[in-house]
This record gives sequence, C-alpha cells and structure tokens, in this order.
Amino acid sequence: MIRILLVDDQKLIRQGLKALLELDPEMDIIGSASDGQAAIEQVDMLKPDIALIDIRMPGMDGVTATRIISERFPATKTIVLSGYDDEEYLAEALRSGAKGYLLKDTPAEELVNVIRAVHKGYTQIGPGLLEKISGKITGRNSERIQAMPITKTTVAAETKVLSLWQRQVEQQLDRFDPESLSETIHLAISQNWVEELLAYVKQQLWEKPLNLSALYLAGVLSSQSHSPDRHAALRHLGVGFQAGIDQKLSSDDLLLFYQAGVDVDPATAFNWLTHINAPWNQNQDLSFLLTEALRLFGNSSQPYRTLLVLKQIRDLRAVSENCNALNEKIIALRQSLAQLKNFG
Repeated sequence: MIRILLVDDQKLIRQGLKALLELDPEMDIIGSASDGQAAIEQVDMLKPDIALIDIRMPGMDGVTATRIISERFPATKTIVLSGYDDEEYLAEALRSGAKGYLLKDTPAEELVNVIRAVHKGYTQIGPGLLEKISGKITGRNSERIQAMPITKTTVAAETKVLSLWQRQVEQQLDRFDPESLSETIHLAISQNWVEELLAYVKQQLWEKPLNLSALYLAGVLSSQSHSPDRHAALRHLGVGFQAGIDQKLSSDDLLLFYQAGVDVDPATAFNWLTHINAPWNQNQDLSFLLTEALRLFGNSSQPYRTLLVLKQIRDLRAVSENCNALNEKIIALRQSLAQLKNFG
C-alpha cells in the first residue's frame, strides 16, 4: 500500500482525488490538508509515503511546504499537482525537493503510474514540461528526473466524472447549497469537465426530476457546454424555479434560478418572476419587479409599462380601501357624537 496525503485548498479537489485514487487497491488516502502549514503537521503525525500538494494555496503555498517537508521528513516524497505549466513554478518546485510535477488535467491512469514511480524513487514530470526547464534545475533531483511517458490511454469521460465528482454531487442533491453548487460549476468550467458533469446530473434527474440542486446544475451547465443548449438550460431552470416555489425555497435562492435564466434569455426568465405564487408578485408595491423590468428592458418597454400600470391600480385600490376604512370610522364617530348629544 502507498500511503498518501492530499493537500489542496479546495475541498472538492481533495474529495475528487480521494475518490479517484481509492479506485486503485494500492492507494491508501490517510489524510488531507487545506494549506501548507496543515500539510506539514499532517506529515509529522501520519508519516505518509507521498504528499500530493497543490502549488497555490492561501497561507503557506505548496512550494514552501514542499521545501520544509523535503528537509524535515525525507521519507515523505512530494508530488506537486498544479493547474499551471509555468516554467518558474516548475523549476522552483523541483529545486524545493518535489519528486514530481503534474498538471491537474493529467489522466487518472497516468496519475496513479506517477505516484508508483515516485514511490520507487524516480522524479516524474508531466509531458512537455521537461523541455521548459532544461538547464534550470540542479541538485538532488537532476540525475533521476524523467518525463512522464505520454500514452494514448485516457480515462473515459463517464469514469472521470464518477470518480472525481460523484460523491460530492450526490451530497449536494440532498440539500440546496448555493455556495457548494457555485464551487462545483466553477471547477467544472475551469477543469473542462462541463460535458461530463452535465451528463451525470441529467442521469440523476431521471430518478429525481424535481431535485432543485440537479435542476440548477443542469440549467447552468447546459448554457456553459461546448455546444450551449439554450432551450434545455431554460427548461431546467424554469422547472427549478417553479419547484422552488412549491418547495418553499427562500427568495434569495429562487433568484439564483432567475439570474441564471437571465443570462440565457431575459424575457423568459422575467416571466418566471410574475408567476402568481412567486413572492415578488405578492408584494403590493411591486418594487422588485419594476426594478428588474427597468434594468432588463428599459422604461419604454411593455413589461415595465404594464407593471407600472398594475402598480398604480394597486396603489389606487389601497387608497380606496384606506378611505373606506376611514369613512367607516368617521360614520362610527358621528354616531357616537350623536348619542352623546342625545344623552345631554
């Protein structure tokens, strides 16, 4: 068993790597950390064989952590997993004692092979990176450094998604958490996994067609795919908006569906706001709807002018109701005064 510590400031990345690596029976994920200082403490306590470290993290970065780990705990070999192919990052990481430097889009099969090679004592660099640092590296790593072999084997899209995302997305389906959903979407876009994640979410909708998290993810990802499907995006977001009303979702959370819909088709999304049960339609002054109509369509547009007339009608109705109530009070007061006069 190769005992591995995962270090990345993004929880989703750590969870995804854990799910991916644990598919191999030789990989044992014994811990995780979200920054360099925590990584050093975990290495001291757990004594892992391999520390898989992100290069950019808040607080102590991956390069500094790698240098300290290499000096204090030479039995633990570090592999930097980075989103950057910058030669300065690469050279600095290797000078600091890293035994490997890979990009985060490295296929799962090759990542496992690199971990095995580093565990045996080799220093591995991802394809195309060795040429960038030729002559820049001296010292303990230079004599055993080799480029990671380029293979034609890649992990199937479905396997990649299931291994990296399934557990996290399954947890998100249990409750509607905007922050977590936003992080998932951001990572899917940055890692170029939109198509794969969208396919998985659509599968979940077959079993849970009114799941708010799945509808939101499907709507946003449909609009962000390589071939954006506006119709599908609006369908998922519109169903999610209606389901959110039925499930008593907060106004702020409902607005997430609306704002995503506005990015696709403002007119269609605006119509969702005017749904009879929508919280904004219950507001007598219609201020939010008017503000949105003005922002999206302008003060001469039909939606804005229609809402303005509706607001005036409601205002007149409110004035009329107040006058009727006041008139009833005046009549009652007059009757009381008449009774006092008769009594006198």
